[in-house]
Amino acid sequence: MNDLRRRRRELWLISGSLAVTAVGIWATGKAIGSSLLSYVGFMSGACTFLPLPADAWVLHAATANTPLTVGLIGGLVNAVIVLIERLWVLRFVDHPSFDRFKRFVGTNRYVDWTERHLFIGLVVGGFSFIPFEPFRLVAVLRDYTPSRYALATFVGRGFRYYWLARAGSIFAGLGVVKYAVWMSLAFFAVGLYRSYRTFKADGETSPQA
Repeated sequence: MNDLRRRRRELWLISGSLAVTAVGIWATGKAIGSSLLSYVGFMSGACTFLPLPADAWVLHAATANTPLTVGLIGGLVNAVIVLIERLWVLRFVDHPSFDRFKRFVGTNRYVDWTERHLFIGLVVGGFSFIPFEPFRLVAVLRDYTPSRYALATFVGRGFRYYWLARAGSIFAGLGVVKYAVWMSLAFFAVGLYRSYRTFKADGETSPQA
């Protein structure tokens, strides 16, 4: 019981501290008119497993910052956040109810193959539209080297944000960046809704215990 309370306390401490820091940085950026600081604050929350429209914010950030700055800062923030998130996930799954899931991750052949190519998987998943989260989860649960995890995340996400910022700069030059941002938000909303519907359907069709 004491262990359960300690784990819950640590989970709340990590998530609460990160949330307060992210909102504080974002609000400070807004207050002093720094789009870069607001970008750092927003990405501090969007780079977690929370479903936030990071790509749309990157397009917006490119209107006031160079693509290289957006890519480097975005990649760096993501690399830091995944290490903080790693601490949270390790504590979250440290419960008997996750033992079966951890055994599956530890013995599944696909997961084993993924681990052997994890650096490349993290880079490609971070850069492309291939789901990034499965690689992140494997990196945490298979105790992938934190420094390599952070580096792969920085490279993959940094390239993604750089090219998105390049696109944002082009859209800004054409005067259509706001439409690109709104379109990105629309795609994000549709994807989020479809994910919710899939999750709900899977829950309804799962056999009852």
